[in-house]
Amino acid sequence: MTGWGGSAHAPKAAERVNRMQTNELAVGPRIKRISSAMDRRRTMDLEDVGLTSSQGMVLGWLARRRGEAVCPGDVGKHFGLTHPTVTGILQRLEAKGYIAYEADPGDRRKKRVAATEKAMECYQRIRASFLRTEELLTRDMSPEEQTALVRLLDGILERLDAGCGACGCGGKEENK
Repeated sequence: MTGWGGSAHAPKAAERVNRMQTNELAVGPRIKRISSAMDRRRTMDLEDVGLTSSQGMVLGWLARRRGEAVCPGDVGKHFGLTHPTVTGILQRLEAKGYIAYEADPGDRRKKRVAATEKAMECYQRIRASFLRTEELLTRDMSPEEQTALVRLLDGILERLDAGCGACGCGGKEENK
Protein backbone atom coordinates (compact mmCIF):
# COMPACT_ATOMS: atom_id res chain seq x y z
CA MET A 1 0.00 0.00 0.00
CA THR A 2 1.23 3.43 -0.88
CA GLY A 3 -1.23 5.70 0.85
CA TRP A 4 -2.71 6.64 -2.55
CA GLY A 5 -5.83 4.51 -2.34
CA GLY A 6 -3.86 1.29 -2.42
CA SER A 7 -2.61 1.65 -6.00
CA ALA A 8 1.09 1.39 -6.69
CA HIS A 9 0.49 3.39 -9.89
CA ALA A 10 -1.23 6.34 -8.23
CA PRO A 11 1.96 8.35 -7.52
CA LYS A 12 3.06 7.95 -11.16
CA ALA A 13 -0.39 8.98 -12.40
CA ALA A 14 -0.42 12.01 -10.12
CA GLU A 15 3.08 12.97 -11.27
CA ARG A 16 2.02 12.60 -14.93
CA VAL A 17 -1.05 14.82 -14.37
CA ASN A 18 1.13 17.42 -12.66
CA ARG A 19 3.65 17.32 -15.53
CA MET A 20 0.83 17.71 -18.09
CA GLN A 21 -0.50 20.71 -16.18
CA THR A 22 2.93 22.31 -16.33
CA ASN A 23 3.16 21.46 -20.06
CA GLU A 24 6.08 19.05 -19.66
CA LEU A 25 3.94 16.25 -21.13
CA ALA A 26 1.19 18.26 -22.82
CA VAL A 27 0.66 16.76 -26.28
CA GLY A 28 -1.80 19.29 -27.73
CA PRO A 29 0.54 22.31 -27.70
CA ARG A 30 3.28 20.22 -29.32
CA ILE A 31 0.98 19.04 -32.09
CA LYS A 32 -0.15 22.64 -32.67
CA ARG A 33 3.46 23.86 -32.83
CA ILE A 34 4.38 21.07 -35.27
CA SER A 35 1.38 21.92 -37.46
CA SER A 36 2.25 25.62 -37.44
CA ALA A 37 5.91 24.93 -38.27
CA MET A 38 4.87 22.66 -41.15
CA ASP A 39 2.51 25.34 -42.49
CA ARG A 40 5.24 28.01 -42.29
CA ARG A 41 7.79 25.79 -44.05
CA ARG A 42 5.39 24.79 -46.84
CA THR A 43 4.16 28.38 -47.31
CA MET A 44 7.79 29.55 -47.67
CA ASP A 45 8.44 26.76 -50.19
CA LEU A 46 5.41 27.76 -52.27
CA GLU A 47 5.75 31.53 -51.92
CA ASP A 48 7.08 32.06 -55.44
CA VAL A 49 4.02 30.35 -56.97
CA GLY A 50 1.71 32.40 -54.75
CA LEU A 51 0.32 29.56 -52.65
CA THR A 52 -0.10 29.04 -48.92
CA SER A 53 0.34 25.65 -47.30
CA SER A 54 -3.45 25.13 -47.13
CA GLN A 55 -3.89 26.12 -50.75
CA GLY A 56 -1.05 23.78 -51.73
CA MET A 57 -2.63 20.87 -49.86
CA VAL A 58 -6.01 21.39 -51.52
CA LEU A 59 -4.50 22.00 -54.95
CA GLY A 60 -2.27 18.92 -54.71
CA TRP A 61 -5.27 16.80 -53.74
CA LEU A 62 -7.32 18.20 -56.64
CA ALA A 63 -4.44 17.63 -59.08
CA ARG A 64 -4.26 13.96 -58.06
CA ARG A 65 -7.99 13.68 -58.76
CA ARG A 66 -7.94 15.37 -62.12
CA GLY A 67 -10.66 13.87 -64.30
CA GLU A 68 -12.75 12.78 -61.29
CA ALA A 69 -16.01 14.48 -60.30
CA VAL A 70 -14.98 16.50 -57.23
CA CYS A 71 -17.33 18.91 -55.50
CA PRO A 72 -16.33 21.55 -52.93
CA GLY A 73 -17.99 19.43 -50.24
CA ASP A 74 -15.57 16.59 -51.06
CA VAL A 75 -12.67 18.93 -50.27
CA GLY A 76 -14.19 19.78 -46.90
CA LYS A 77 -14.80 16.13 -46.03
CA HIS A 78 -11.30 15.04 -47.01
CA PHE A 79 -9.50 17.78 -45.08
CA GLY A 80 -12.00 18.22 -42.24
CA LEU A 81 -12.61 21.84 -43.17
CA THR A 82 -15.74 23.91 -42.72
CA HIS A 83 -17.74 25.14 -45.71
CA PRO A 84 -16.61 28.78 -45.28
CA THR A 85 -12.95 27.72 -45.10
CA VAL A 86 -13.24 25.58 -48.25
CA THR A 87 -15.05 28.39 -50.04
CA GLY A 88 -12.29 30.86 -49.16
CA ILE A 89 -9.47 28.56 -50.25
CA LEU A 90 -11.20 27.67 -53.52
CA GLN A 91 -12.03 31.31 -54.29
CA ARG A 92 -8.37 32.29 -53.85
CA LEU A 93 -7.22 29.35 -56.01
CA GLU A 94 -9.72 30.31 -58.71
CA ALA A 95 -8.61 33.96 -58.63
CA LYS A 96 -5.01 32.79 -59.15
CA GLY A 97 -6.02 30.56 -62.08
CA TYR A 98 -5.26 27.25 -60.35
CA ILE A 99 -8.80 25.82 -60.39
CA ALA A 100 -11.95 26.15 -62.46
CA TYR A 101 -15.56 25.40 -61.68
CA GLU A 102 -17.89 23.55 -63.98
CA ALA A 103 -21.54 22.56 -63.69
CA ASP A 104 -22.28 18.96 -62.71
CA PRO A 105 -23.94 17.37 -65.76
CA GLY A 106 -26.10 15.20 -63.48
CA ASP A 107 -27.31 18.11 -61.34
CA ARG A 108 -26.92 21.65 -62.67
CA ARG A 109 -27.33 23.03 -59.13
CA LYS A 110 -24.02 21.45 -58.12
CA LYS A 111 -20.57 22.70 -59.01
CA ARG A 112 -17.53 20.61 -59.69
CA VAL A 113 -14.05 21.89 -59.11
CA ALA A 114 -10.99 20.87 -61.11
CA ALA A 115 -7.30 21.71 -61.26
CA THR A 116 -6.31 23.75 -64.32
CA GLU A 117 -3.26 23.30 -66.54
CA LYS A 118 -1.53 25.98 -64.47
CA ALA A 119 -2.12 23.81 -61.37
CA MET A 120 -0.78 20.74 -63.11
CA GLU A 121 2.37 22.66 -64.09
CA CYS A 122 3.17 23.43 -60.45
CA TYR A 123 1.90 20.11 -59.01
CA GLN A 124 5.42 18.60 -58.84
CA ARG A 125 6.58 21.68 -56.95
CA ILE A 126 3.77 21.25 -54.42
CA ARG A 127 4.48 17.54 -54.10
CA ALA A 128 8.22 18.12 -53.57
CA SER A 129 7.51 20.69 -50.83
CA PHE A 130 5.23 18.31 -48.98
CA LEU A 131 7.65 15.38 -49.37
CA ARG A 132 10.52 17.51 -47.97
CA THR A 133 8.41 18.34 -44.94
CA GLU A 134 7.46 14.68 -44.42
CA GLU A 135 11.13 13.71 -44.67
CA LEU A 136 12.03 16.27 -41.98
CA LEU A 137 9.30 14.91 -39.70
CA THR A 138 10.59 11.35 -39.85
CA ARG A 139 14.29 11.79 -40.64
CA ASP A 140 15.69 10.20 -37.48
CA MET A 141 12.99 7.53 -37.11
CA SER A 142 13.21 3.88 -37.99
CA PRO A 143 10.39 2.41 -40.10
CA GLU A 144 9.04 0.81 -36.91
CA GLU A 145 9.03 4.16 -35.10
CA GLN A 146 7.26 5.79 -38.06
CA THR A 147 4.61 3.05 -38.00
CA ALA A 148 4.18 3.47 -34.23
CA LEU A 149 3.89 7.26 -34.57
CA VAL A 150 1.24 6.97 -37.28
CA ARG A 151 -0.67 4.47 -35.14
CA LEU A 152 -0.55 6.79 -32.11
CA LEU A 153 -1.58 9.85 -34.12
CA ASP A 154 -4.42 7.93 -35.78
CA GLY A 155 -5.61 6.91 -32.32
CA ILE A 156 -5.58 10.53 -31.13
CA LEU A 157 -7.50 11.64 -34.21
CA GLU A 158 -10.01 8.83 -33.81
CA ARG A 159 -10.65 9.78 -30.17
CA LEU A 160 -11.03 13.45 -31.03
CA ASP A 161 -13.37 12.69 -33.95
CA ALA A 162 -15.48 10.41 -31.72
CA GLY A 163 -15.89 13.09 -29.07
CA CYS A 164 -14.65 13.30 -25.56
CA GLY A 165 -16.57 10.26 -24.31
CA ALA A 166 -16.41 11.44 -20.70
CA CYS A 167 -19.47 13.66 -20.85
CA GLY A 168 -21.44 11.67 -23.42
CA CYS A 169 -21.66 14.60 -25.81
CA GLY A 170 -20.52 12.46 -28.75
CA GLY A 171 -18.19 15.23 -29.88
CA LYS A 172 -20.92 17.87 -29.92
CA GLU A 173 -20.09 20.15 -27.06
CA GLU A 174 -23.42 21.83 -26.48
CA ASN A 175 -22.21 24.33 -23.92
CA LYS A 176 -19.62 26.19 -25.95
